Amino acid sequence: MTGRTGEGTKTVAKALAVLGCFRGGGELGVTEVARRMELAVSTTHRLVTALVDAGFLEKSPVSSRYRLGGALAEYGQIAYRQHKIYLVEPHLEQLATTTGASASVAVRHGNDAVLLGTSRWREADGHQLQGVRLPLHASALGKALLAWSEPSEDELARLPFTDGTDRAPTDPAELAKELARTRERGWAFNDEELAAGFRTIGIPIRTAEGTARFALGLRGTTGLMIPERVPFFADLAKVTATEIAAVLFAHE
Repeated sequence: MTGRTGEGTKTVAKALAVLGCFRGGGELGVTEVARRMELAVSTTHRLVTALVDAGFLEKSPVSSRYRLGGALAEYGQIAYRQHKIYLVEPHLEQLATTTGASASVAVRHGNDAVLLGTSRWREADGHQLQGVRLPLHASALGKALLAWSEPSEDELARLPFTDGTDRAPTDPAELAKELARTRERGWAFNDEELAAGFRTIGIPIRTAEGTARFALGLRGTTGLMIPERVPFFADLAKVTATEIAAVLFAHE
């Protein structure tokens, strides 16, 4: 019985990993997925078929390739309501309108900060879109989530330091110093560490106990977020983070 359970768990893990291949939002063929997963094509085809049957993937009638399915939209809406993002969006829009930058809110999931909500696109975003999952070590949102959660040395050591530009922290010691600076000044900063030409300020959205359950990000081009403006933008974002915390944690 234990063996069957173990095999079932491995199959579920593989299926979820296959689903993860589609995070970029594009279409993929079975062979491409198999290559990325380092699995046999036949095995990959069975996993993809199961995901299609569940509605998590769908086959394009035009290209015959696969893409994310409609069932995920349903789960996304459920998460949207559970995290009360609809209450946060007006605050994001107000901050974005005031600064001309893009505002977002994120939560930690494993080694990444996952965006739950973002203000509407504006010219300050440029044409390079920000991903939905951002590495903790190289993103302002991730640093804010880490800095106010008191991570241990072992936790920092387990983080991958593979993503980001050459401006991002490259090891746990460097990141620990950056997190100490972040706590001291009260906000996190990503200075072209994920994408050249873009800077992001990260502010913790803290519970009454002081833990950062969410983080607020303010992202713009280096032309908009010049060094002289960054502290002012950070102060505006802090006010917004306080307002969002009051909304999210009102009944706790």
